[in-house]
Amino acid sequence: LLRRIRFVEAKDGAFLLKFMFFITLPAMIFLKLLDIELDVKTIFFPLSGILVSLSCMVVALLALRLIRLNRQEQGTVLISSMILNVGYMYPFMLAIYGDEGFAYTVLFDFGNALMASTVIYALAFRYGEEQHTHIALLAKPLKLPLIWSILLAVTLNLLSVPVPDVIKHTLQPIGSMTIPLILIALGILTTARLHHLKHVVLVLFIRMGLGLVIGVLLATVFGLHGLAFIVVSLCAGAPVGFNAATYSVLAKLDVELASSIVSASILAGLIYIPLLMQVLPSLTVM
Repeated sequence: LLRRIRFVEAKDGAFLLKFMFFITLPAMIFLKLLDIELDVKTIFFPLSGILVSLSCMVVALLALRLIRLNRQEQGTVLISSMILNVGYMYPFMLAIYGDEGFAYTVLFDFGNALMASTVIYALAFRYGEEQHTHIALLAKPLKLPLIWSILLAVTLNLLSVPVPDVIKHTLQPIGSMTIPLILIALGILTTARLHHLKHVVLVLFIRMGLGLVIGVLLATVFGLHGLAFIVVSLCAGAPVGFNAATYSVLAKLDVELASSIVSASILAGLIYIPLLMQVLPSLTVM
C-alpha cells in the first residue's frame, strides 16, 4: 500500500532488508541460541537443516541445466531453493506443540542459519553481477555479524557462561524488530503480479515439496519419533526464506523474481503448513 501511494520506493525496501540482516537478525538469533539446551542428541536437528538445504541445492543445480536463465536468475532460483524460512514456523510450532516443539524448531533453524550465513551467502555473490575470487567468496561469510552471533551464542551456551541482563535487555527490542521489518520490506519490494511464474513454481516444488520428502527420509534414517519426527519434517517443508530477497539485493541478483518466489511461498504456506500438521502425526505411528 505504501508503495502504491508512492510513499516509499523499492530502494527503501532494499535498505530495510539490509538493516534487518546486519543489525536486528543477529540480535534475535543470539538471544534464541542462548536459551536452548544443547547436547549430543540435539545434533540431529541442525544436521537435518544442513542436509535438507544441501539436497535442495543439488536438485536445483540439476534443474538449472534443463532451463535457460541468465546468471542472475540462476542465482536467485538456486538460493531460493536452499533457504528455509524456519522463522515462519515459529508461531505454528509454539501454538500447537508448545515449548518443546519450539525448542526443536530453533535447533533445526541453527543448521539452516549456518547454511544461510555461509554457503548460501557465498553462492549468491558467486552468481551476482560483480566478479569475486574464490578466496573473497570464502571470506565474505566471516564478515557477517550473523555468523559471529551464532558462534558466540553457541560457545556461551556450551560453556554455561551467563550473559548480563543489561545485554539481553538491550538486544531484545532490537531483535524483536526483525519479523516486522522483513514483512514491511517484502511488501515494498513485491508487486501484486507474480513474475516468472514457471520459475516460481519450480522453486516451490523443490523447496516445499521435495524438501518435505527429504525431511521425512532424514527423520526416519535418524530414528526420530513423535514430536521430533514432526518438527524435522515440517521444517524441511518450510516456505522460502526471506533471506532470498535480502541476498538478491546484496548480490544484485533478480530481486523481482526473488520477491515473487518468497511471496508465493508464504501464501502457499498458509494452507500447506496447517495441512501437514494434520497429516504428519499419522506417519509417526506407522
